[in-house]
Amino acid sequence: MNVAGLTDKGLERPRNEDRCFVETDSSNALLAVADGMGGHRAGNVASELAVSRAEQLWAALNKTTALSSDQARKLISSLITEANELIMVEAGNSPERRGMGTTFTAGLLCGNRLTIGHIGDSRAYLINDGRIELLTRDHSLLEQLIESGQVNPEDAKNHPQRHVLTRALGIDRNLQADIKELEIEAGSALLFCTDGLTNLVSDDEILEAAAGQNDPQLLAEKLIELANSRGGTDNITVVVATGIGGQKT
Repeated sequence: MNVAGLTDKGLERPRNEDRCFVETDSSNALLAVADGMGGHRAGNVASELAVSRAEQLWAALNKTTALSSDQARKLISSLITEANELIMVEAGNSPERRGMGTTFTAGLLCGNRLTIGHIGDSRAYLINDGRIELLTRDHSLLEQLIESGQVNPEDAKNHPQRHVLTRALGIDRNLQADIKELEIEAGSALLFCTDGLTNLVSDDEILEAAAGQNDPQLLAEKLIELANSRGGTDNITVVVATGIGGQKT
């Protein structure tokens, strides 16, 4: 397994409020992306705090012992709960940071079993056998409107409320994150990204860019370059893991 993570300011934003983390020891991996909430104070601080908690989890993880499904779920759930608390405490202690928040999507890969914790509208994708599958559900007002039939999916790209989140770290101590577990086929790739990519690059275009590309660094660079070629209207962050579980036989 090979991994890479890249973040880019884009072409329009004055600073980068995205953060990412990715590490592997060949059989285990931890991937995380965070997008500090635009329009709120210190979004970059919120995303940094969330990712710092992911770094601490990886450093403390016993990588010589295989985790059970229950242990992996508890670790990811605790990661999100503790990141949320870190952000809320920091905001409470610093008036200029009050109201800061961030999306957070993190995945713990143990062999071929992936456990994802998700809050906000950053995304996780599985790419395998010429197909791309969205593994997360956006916690956004627009997603709710689509699900209720009030907005057609084809109209979503330019909808005025597409950036309004319904869940994020740092907003509510009674946080409800989505936790998902799945088995990954050998040879698959994972892509975690912020909406600076997906607002400008379609799922089919991501799949096309990933075709035959086993170098995660090159794929991450290609996707960021593609988003910037479309205007780079937001910060862009991409984390990629390829060759999961070895090559398919």
